[in-house]
Amino acid sequence: MMTKKILPALLTASFIFTSVHAAAGPQITAYAKSAVTFHTGAAYNETMGIQTQKINSLKIPKGCTGTIYSPDVSSTEDALTSANTKIAGISTLHQGMGWVVHAKNTGKTTLRYKKGSHTGKLDVEVLPALKLTALKKSAKVSGDKLYLTVKYKNGTDTAITIEGVDIGRSQILFEGEKEPSKESSEAIIPSRWIAKKVTIPAGKTKSVTVTEPVSKKGTIKKFDYPSVYLKYHNVYFSTTPDRSRAVSGVACHDTTSFAAYHK
Repeated sequence: MMTKKILPALLTASFIFTSVHAAAGPQITAYAKSAVTFHTGAAYNETMGIQTQKINSLKIPKGCTGTIYSPDVSSTEDALTSANTKIAGISTLHQGMGWVVHAKNTGKTTLRYKKGSHTGKLDVEVLPALKLTALKKSAKVSGDKLYLTVKYKNGTDTAITIEGVDIGRSQILFEGEKEPSKESSEAIIPSRWIAKKVTIPAGKTKSVTVTEPVSKKGTIKKFDYPSVYLKYHNVYFSTTPDRSRAVSGVACHDTTSFAAYHK
């Protein structure tokens, strides 16, 4: 008798994304750990200590791709199919490494998974495209505090609530400090999340300012856009908005609020 299970997906806060199909837009990457269990995010290696969380559905903004890898896909009987290919299409990776889920149009559908004698399903909802643009940024030191301000534009038709800002992602560099080496710049950037709840109404702009104590003095010569933890269509995502019309990478956190995730 065939064993039936619901596929749980473990979603990570990591900001490292696979380069496969990068031109297709923001990506959520899943890794099949066993017959019907998945990890999503950058690292399949559990020893890296990346925090994960279990869910039984996947919600992806329109225009994103969800790449599902299986480390032991070797049988031609292994398959992932979509009940509605107009909402979520499926393509196969090279040499049977896995599949790519293409979020084509808003709506709900089901992915059916078969690995040997095991079967299961993963509910998928394609959300409207996540359009959050960072219009401008500024950083300064006043007294013993660092102030980082970013002005965001919500280009969607629903409110977006920013609940946290990762100031570590900005990699602030002061005058006199050396540029990081190529090796260090390619390493995983330590996060410094700061809670900051700001709701940006649909079609509006709003500035978000966060502060943290700092011992350094002088002029800031370089810094990047920070990452944000946000709520969109009742789903939580972390991403790094910049001046482009759509975000360049996204990690999904399902219904886990910033306070719950970073407690």
